Amino acid sequence: KGAKTPRSSLCSQPQPCSMSNVFKGEFKVTTQSLMGKADVKKLRSSLQAEFPELTKKALDGILGKEEVGVLKCSNGSTLYVPGDGPAAFFDDGFGGVYPTLTTLWRIPDMMPELVTHAPVSKFLLPKDRSAGADMMLPGVIVPPEGLGPLELGQKRCIRVEGNKMPIAVGKMLVSAADVKGSGMKGKGMEVKHVYHDSLWAYSGRKVPNDGFLADQVVASEGAPPAAAAAAAAALLPASAASP
Repeated sequence: KGAKTPRSSLCSQPQPCSMSNVFKGEFKVTTQSLMGKADVKKLRSSLQAEFPELTKKALDGILGKEEVGVLKCSNGSTLYVPGDGPAAFFDDGFGGVYPTLTTLWRIPDMMPELVTHAPVSKFLLPKDRSAGADMMLPGVIVPPEGLGPLELGQKRCIRVEGNKMPIAVGKMLVSAADVKGSGMKGKGMEVKHVYHDSLWAYSGRKVPNDGFLADQVVASEGAPPAAAAAAAAALLPASAASP
């Protein structure tokens, strides 16, 4: 039998190579290590190149200036963890590095966004045995100025209208040309990480404001999230992720 082709090699091929939310189910951390200084420098450089809004000062605040842990997980993902804090970024297992919600809540404007209606968030959030849906284009609110430069594979976050805090992060499945040709129809964004998934649970089950409810996300002016946090924490079992 021939040797198996690594996933990284598969992803260099023309065919689509990724999957929706890798944190839709429970996961375990299988190995832990520390990044070398050269690897940390390379990671920081690539993040700043991909996300121009992520300044050196902001990145210092997120990753710190000391050690960065690398946590390999049973679902094929990799978490990048500064010190003893929550995961700041993750690799989806196919070479794509994304900010966690914890990071996006600190810098909400670090990447392009899609805005949706509050009722749509119910379908995006995992619940019971459902992994949560990808973002469908009919549910996207198109602002007067349009969606901006839209590219296939572009990384974006999702937020609810009236709430500045993102609820999910993922990558676009369509380009501006696709939308122009077929309109706002079909699946638009592949969700990689979303509020209420197992990475959110592993990161402490925190919420950024009172609009993050147990079953959906609604508009908020940024009121204290204590009540929402209690409701959200009660939703998932403690075993959603095991260190």
